[in-house]
Amino acid sequence: MINLSLLTLSCEYQPFVDPHTFTIDGYEALARFYQPNGDAIAPNIVFEQLHESIELLAAVEYQAKVFQLTHAPQQQRIFINVDPHAVDGPNTAKLIKLLSQYQQVTVEIIENTCVNDAMLANQLFSQFKQANIKVALDDIGAPHSLLCVDLMMNVDYLKFDRHWLTHITHPEGVQLLIALINFAKQTNKKCILEGIETEAHLAFARDIGVHLVQGFLFKSWFIRPTSSQTLCLA
Repeated sequence: MINLSLLTLSCEYQPFVDPHTFTIDGYEALARFYQPNGDAIAPNIVFEQLHESIELLAAVEYQAKVFQLTHAPQQQRIFINVDPHAVDGPNTAKLIKLLSQYQQVTVEIIENTCVNDAMLANQLFSQFKQANIKVALDDIGAPHSLLCVDLMMNVDYLKFDRHWLTHITHPEGVQLLIALINFAKQTNKKCILEGIETEAHLAFARDIGVHLVQGFLFKSWFIRPTSSQTLCLA
């Protein structure tokens, strides 16, 4: 078990890049955690432990969002991830109040791993839209995810998981992805392809017509704040 009280919190901003013009059209804010000696600890390990206590998860998630929005690049759209379990019930209003202070925010709802998660994500989506907050559906096509048609029809952005890049040589997979991209364009949504790490990935993204790409090919453009803060677990 990790002693969470010893960790410090920071974040990283990864750009969304137009694959044709290489202009930046926003950043995704991602939580980062560090041990007392300065070593990074994988965020998924921290969040797996936090999921054992919804109250603790909600507290850390809210603290992370405040940090991410406070240190975000100016005059840029910022995408932040929301775990539906962290903002269920009374925590939703608190988060919406925070997000409503920022006009350039888009919330990423994680794709669903079970039917209950899908129902929770749909409820959360409705509350964000009522507050005029844009929403992106994240992890579309990831091996662990389910496809929620209602969310796909109503969100503002579709984010396609890096797993699609394993289908570059599989015509059926490519055609399915192109069909989803065409759906997005016909319904005035923007689509983002994650996991771009090579020039071949970038060329593929251009060929299939996604609006934006994200990935370690653009690592030199990642932004990290110079400050961090100790986690508050109260």
